[in-house]
Amino acid sequence: MTASSPAGAGAGADSLALGDTVRFRGASYTVTAFHGQRVLLDACESVEGNPLIILQAALTSAPDFAVTGRSAPRTELVSRTGEFAALPKDVRKAALEWERHVKQVLHQQAPGVPAVTAPEAAFDPDRFTLMQRYEAKAAQLQAAGRKVSAYTVARKCRAWLGGGLMALVDRRTVRVPSPHGRTDARVIEAVWQTLDTEREAGLSPGTLSRLIARVQATVEARHADELTDKKAGARLRPARATLYRRLAELGITADGSHRAAERHAAGPARAAGRPGHRPATFARWPGELVQIDTTGLDVLALGDDGKIVPVELTIAIDVATRSIIGALVVPRRTGRTPAEGRWLGGRATRAYDAVQLLAQATAPLPARPGWSPETLLEGSDLPFEELLEADPRFAGAAARPVIKPETVVVDHGSPYVSENFSRACQELGCEVRDARVRTAVDKAIVERAMLASKTGFSQHLATYTHHRLDLRGRRVRHQPLFTIAELQDLFDQWVALRWQQTPHSALRSPFLSGMKLTPNQMFAALTALRGYRSVTLTEQNIRKMLPVAWVRVTRKGFQINNRTYSLGNELRPFHGSSNIPGRQGRWEVHYDPNKPEVAWLFNHRASAGSDPWVEVPFIYRRLITEQWTEELWEEATRIFLAAGGSPRGESGIARALDKLLRDVGGGRPLEARTPAPRPESLPDHAHTERAAQPRRPYAQGLPPLDRDAIDPFPDLDRPAAELFLPDPAPDPQPGQSLDEFLASVLNTPDTGSVPDTPPAPGPQPEDGPGTGLEEDR
Repeated sequence: MTASSPAGAGAGADSLALGDTVRFRGASYTVTAFHGQRVLLDACESVEGNPLIILQAALTSAPDFAVTGRSAPRTELVSRTGEFAALPKDVRKAALEWERHVKQVLHQQAPGVPAVTAPEAAFDPDRFTLMQRYEAKAAQLQAAGRKVSAYTVARKCRAWLGGGLMALVDRRTVRVPSPHGRTDARVIEAVWQTLDTEREAGLSPGTLSRLIARVQATVEARHADELTDKKAGARLRPARATLYRRLAELGITADGSHRAAERHAAGPARAAGRPGHRPATFARWPGELVQIDTTGLDVLALGDDGKIVPVELTIAIDVATRSIIGALVVPRRTGRTPAEGRWLGGRATRAYDAVQLLAQATAPLPARPGWSPETLLEGSDLPFEELLEADPRFAGAAARPVIKPETVVVDHGSPYVSENFSRACQELGCEVRDARVRTAVDKAIVERAMLASKTGFSQHLATYTHHRLDLRGRRVRHQPLFTIAELQDLFDQWVALRWQQTPHSALRSPFLSGMKLTPNQMFAALTALRGYRSVTLTEQNIRKMLPVAWVRVTRKGFQINNRTYSLGNELRPFHGSSNIPGRQGRWEVHYDPNKPEVAWLFNHRASAGSDPWVEVPFIYRRLITEQWTEELWEEATRIFLAAGGSPRGESGIARALDKLLRDVGGGRPLEARTPAPRPESLPDHAHTERAAQPRRPYAQGLPPLDRDAIDPFPDLDRPAAELFLPDPAPDPQPGQSLDEFLASVLNTPDTGSVPDTPPAPGPQPEDGPGTGLEEDR
């Protein structure tokens, strides 16, 4: 039992003396002796028990300990040393000084004074009352030049007995100022309520002046009775300049007021140390915790359709080893039809892309031709021989570990809340954990990895687009562009060469404390403790992870995204209802968006041991001669519809797609393309594309060549064999003038002056047959 001591408690209230009766573990004992830190306790006559020898600290810290033989209970002083240490130095010094005075009044002797020093008689509790000691201390401080009354001393003593050292701190130094100054908090509440009402109603943000006018009208209507008071009216009716300052403090701007209201409605970000927080992200072994996120890579690339597009990067990072176990680069494009304005051909990270990321984590990354030898697993810090023995797929792999996720942390993005992603995680046995809104610690590691990928990879590319417009290059779109596949190849190489082999400050060796490790070294260390288990996905597992479409099978087949798939009479058993509950008779079909030329129909009625999958091809797949994706199909659909085609013209869309692939592969500029013609305007013989003819830039606009009208190049006046022979200039003769010397060098007649015009080029009549360039040719 603990209790606060009253102001008039006598000496010894906080001590344990011989003869005291104490309660300990439900029994009463008498203190009979002390020996160092030990106390000898004898059981009271009314209680049966044996004598005890116990440490005094253990006795007094027992939950039910109490001194029952005296009326003065013990005093409990609150310890708040951490809060006290955070105060300014002068505030701490003043509180400590007051504590010395308080202890001298209550205990007769100030702390830190040697025991041989005689205490001051004015504070002897046996001779003076507590009030007299208050007055003596006040007189002592007044003599030192401080204006202190006995009431102040008494107040300080009572505060110290109740709250300890922190109770002596000047409250003015720890007072928290109002976050909004003299503006009433109800005005700020009206601001947020006004913005929330606008957002819910779907109104445009508007200007700050409109917001201020609406807030003032709201305050006038709600608090009209208080506005008659001058003091309350000043707080409820701040000046417009004051309101502008308050809006700036709240982060509300003219173009971001609704975003600020949305952040305010979501509440403050929860971090470690707050009630209800989640501890910092930590994992003990590879795969225990994997974080996945998507961000813009800040790089322009050349899309599959030949257009310049920004790209998105989705990565999966293992928390225990900080290894990037999966990465996918996809284009980010949106499009609308010119007339209807509806979405068509949009592209961003999809659920299937997130599923591919999980598949990457379960298989080694193959090293590709042209990669640096340093990217190979064989020469890295990973245990190559042990991994190769456990999993033959590591032969020829890159230096990136294989880690099967056990728990996946994702945000609330549409790819991660989809049915396809949830089903894929269920197939792999992964638990999906949603990160809390505005809680940075839940996905801090993958967010930091995203930033590192931009500073370590993106900014070294010529098409890097900084997220700040003032730091972005002016001619970024005119720089050499990589395709999506080339960008994916470069990033995979960067992961194996740089990320996995660079020491990380958060990775420390479990064997050598303080040594920073690379992600590959950390994986090797943890694998040595826990081992490696190979995870191989079967063909059926892979097909189950593909996107699913529920279709009706007719005599013509079935359709997926405006494409018809058929096998003729082989699909006759599936013409009826599937009898799957909740699917209205539809059948389950899976397809690969990156290779949609075939689809797989799942036969849930197949007998045990037989293959339940039926491969069904796209009926117009032979019209498309190159590899294509669903994204290109949507682009070809847009081109075909712009040319006046019908959405049901699958053959025309297939020909438009084939033409699109040839144009991009042949390097033809996209601006020079002509819209695909309508199918009804195409004759039968026009279905075959003619071979591209080489261009003749001078085929038109030039007259026919007349060889007789061409003047031959004039001959030299000397044989070509003598052009490069040394011909030293003659020395000037004594008495020879400068003009005469120059005339002799030029082999001109000595006329006493240099001729004004040189001889005409070409052969002279007396020179005989020409022996110049024409003869040499």
